[in-house]
Amino acid sequence: MSSESRDLLRNEAAPPSPAESARGVKSRSVWVSLLALAVLCVGVLSALAAGPLHAQCFTTWSISIPCFDASSLLVNQIKEWTTDSCPPKSQKCLYSLVAVNGDNIVATHTTPLMRFVDDITLNFSSPNADSCEIQGHSNSRSWYAMFDSGTNYLNMYNLMRGSGLFSSPSFTESTSDRVCTQYSSTRQKLDP
Repeated sequence: MSSESRDLLRNEAAPPSPAESARGVKSRSVWVSLLALAVLCVGVLSALAAGPLHAQCFTTWSISIPCFDASSLLVNQIKEWTTDSCPPKSQKCLYSLVAVNGDNIVATHTTPLMRFVDDITLNFSSPNADSCEIQGHSNSRSWYAMFDSGTNYLNMYNLMRGSGLFSSPSFTESTSDRVCTQYSSTRQKLDP
């Protein structure tokens, strides 16, 4: 075996020097510290936000009319508001009906000013023949959106109000800031 081969074998088998070991430990420590910091930041953001970390809204409504009628009213309202001619300071435009599948309506709403797109899903279930429960979800397509000034709530609220379902007998609404971005502050502005 040549002396070069022996040197290569000796170098491969040699344990790392103390300086090399220290660098490896420091590198691992930096990565562990960065990971811990990232986990801490996500935890703090969750606690401070007291709501979803992404702009979205989950809401449930109960009404005393059959689901078929409620679904028809909402589909008609979405179709009526497909116009891109928006009244000043209004969001009652730029809706688009994507699909109606059995007990589901899928739609989008585009904000008039910034042209952000939100996906809306409405699911219908009947506890009995004369009542309907509607589970709504509106979600911002912008991955970076954390706050939305209540836009996702308003996407669905405007449809409920415009369709007349808001004033139907036994109308109830259930949501909270935990599942609906900026719900409370938005709702306060709507109530007289």
